[in-house]
Amino acid sequence: MMARAKKWLSPLLGLVLIAIAVWAIAIGIRWFWGQLVTLDTPVVVGVISAMATVIAATTTVMLGRYYERKREIEAHFRADKIKIYDEFLTEFFKVFHGGEKADSGPTVEFLRAWNQKLILWSGPEVMMAYMRWTHHMKRVRPNIQTVLLMDKFFRALRFDIGQGVRTLPPGALASLNLREGDLFLEQAQKNPLLTLAELADMEKARSSSQRR
Repeated sequence: MMARAKKWLSPLLGLVLIAIAVWAIAIGIRWFWGQLVTLDTPVVVGVISAMATVIAATTTVMLGRYYERKREIEAHFRADKIKIYDEFLTEFFKVFHGGEKADSGPTVEFLRAWNQKLILWSGPEVMMAYMRWTHHMKRVRPNIQTVLLMDKFFRALRFDIGQGVRTLPPGALASLNLREGDLFLEQAQKNPLLTLAELADMEKARSSSQRR
């Protein structure tokens, strides 16, 4: 019973305090205006001008400090994000280029720890791109769409630390890490559902034809 009473009393008390504050401000404005209209016009103009100057100066200083503080916080978070994202990319490319298994013990432990950092530090675009990429990998065989989703994740990482991505075509970041990046981009436009095994066969055939 007491808990329910407290639940209702707290919002009610807040509303009462707000009402009192509004009433006090209204009374103050009314009194000030009453005093102001009794003065001569030049005096009123001078008072209003002085008040406007003070308010403008105060607002400018407050906004300047707010945005300065905001930039400092963003710079601090950006530095931490760069470290976290770099950790992931370093581990990812160990698996991608080094032949280390993605389901090996150290890799799994790293991903578990990194997922916690992702929740705390990454922006919503990064989280959504990461989720789409990982969910896709769990549902279907690796295909070009998998790599394109990985590319979107990389783009989200860059955007989250303030790097531009608008001029980069889809798949550009991922193609940098592929043996035949131009072939990948070509096939990505034609058939994004092409499996990576089929793409690998096309790369081998292309390499063989170039050697002849």
